[in-house]
Amino acid sequence: MSESDRDVLFANEAFVIGVLQAVSGGALVATLSQTQALVLLAGKIGFLLFLSAMALSLIVAVLAAYWKHQYKMWDVRARVSVAHQNQAEAAARSGSANRYLVSMRRAFAVSVVSIVVGILELIFSFWLVALCSSA
Repeated sequence: MSESDRDVLFANEAFVIGVLQAVSGGALVATLSQTQALVLLAGKIGFLLFLSAMALSLIVAVLAAYWKHQYKMWDVRARVSVAHQNQAEAAARSGSANRYLVSMRRAFAVSVVSIVVGILELIFSFWLVALCSSA
């Protein structure tokens, strides 16, 4: 892969991490600031499930940022090893880089799924509380 392609992918990954952290962190802050209203509308269980889903998403997004850093670090080290003609070391470092890359990409998926499930659960809780209170 060319260096310019790597730079574009690296920038895109940074953007995704930032968006995931902003959405989940913003949802956490908004949820905590509107605790009374959300407990009234969604019930205690719905509120806690949503809060937990957003906290999980934020934690995983922060881990993705760490794994992105580790991936880049090992990728650079692997390229330096190739330049120094040390193929065994380059292969080991490339393997480490790939493990962190896979972990980061899985973290993206877990964070997105957590956000979506949390929002859907909150909407379901709104409906459930509204239907139970009207009956």
